[in-house]
Amino acid sequence: MRKFLRNLATAASIALIPAAAVYAQTPSDTPRNEIELRGTISIPSGDASFAGTTSGGTDIDFKKDFDFANRLGFDGRYTYRTENKKHKFFVEWGTTHWSRSTSLSRTIIIRDQVFTANLQTHATLRLNVFRAMYSRRWGTDKFRIGPMVDMGVITTRVGLSAVTNTSSLNAENSISRFFATIGYDLDWDPTEKVNVFSNTGAIVFQGEHFFHTDNGVRYYLTRHWGVDGGYKFERDKVHDGNGSDHITIRAHGPFFGGLYRF
Repeated sequence: MRKFLRNLATAASIALIPAAAVYAQTPSDTPRNEIELRGTISIPSGDASFAGTTSGGTDIDFKKDFDFANRLGFDGRYTYRTENKKHKFFVEWGTTHWSRSTSLSRTIIIRDQVFTANLQTHATLRLNVFRAMYSRRWGTDKFRIGPMVDMGVITTRVGLSAVTNTSSLNAENSISRFFATIGYDLDWDPTEKVNVFSNTGAIVFQGEHFFHTDNGVRYYLTRHWGVDGGYKFERDKVHDGNGSDHITIRAHGPFFGGLYRF
C-alpha cells in the first residue's frame, strides 16, 4: 500500500510539472508592447486673454463668444509593460484643432487688434499635448493599480482673423508649458480578451493647473490586434512668465481607436 501511494505521488508530481510550466509561461506569452491610434470627439470650453503693448486684452470665452463645435482630434500612444506587469511606461502625443466663423456679440481686443461687435470673425483654437508616464503597480496577474507620474509639454494656440471695409485683422498667440502630474494607473483583465483601464493625474503649481483622466476598455480581437473605446477629460490652465497672458482650456469627450501589440 505504501509503495502504491509513493508511486501515485510520484506520478502526480510528474503530471503537474507540465501544468506548472504552462502556468509560468502564461504571463510571458502576453505581448508587452502596444501601439494605439485613437480618435477623440472633443467638446471644448475655457477662456483666454492676451495683452498688447498699448492695451490689455479682453477675456475671451470660448463657449459664449465662439461656441466651438465638437471636433475630432487624434492621439497616438506607445505602451510597455514589464513581464510581471509591475512597471508600466507610455509616451503619448495628441492634437485637436477647432475653428469657427461667427458674428461677434461684443468687442474683443487681442494683441492690440480690435474686433468690434457684429464683425464676422474667424476663430481658431488648437491644443497639442505630449507626455511620458511611469507607474509602479501592485496586485495580481489580472488586476494592477499603483501611483503614477507623468511629464510633458502642452501647447495652446488661439487666433482671430476678420476683414473690415478698410483693412484685415489678424491676431494670434500661443503658450507652451512644461508640466508634470501625479496620480494613479489601473489595469484590470477580467478575461484574456478584455482590459479595463483608468489613468488620472493632476497638479497645481504657481497658479497653473493640469488635470487629465482617461478611462475605457480594450478588446483584443486576436493575439496582436484589438480595439478600444472610452471617455477622457482634461483641464489645463497656463500663463506666460509675467502672468499677463493666460489660457484655460477644458476638453472632454468619447474616444475610439485600434491597437497593435507585440
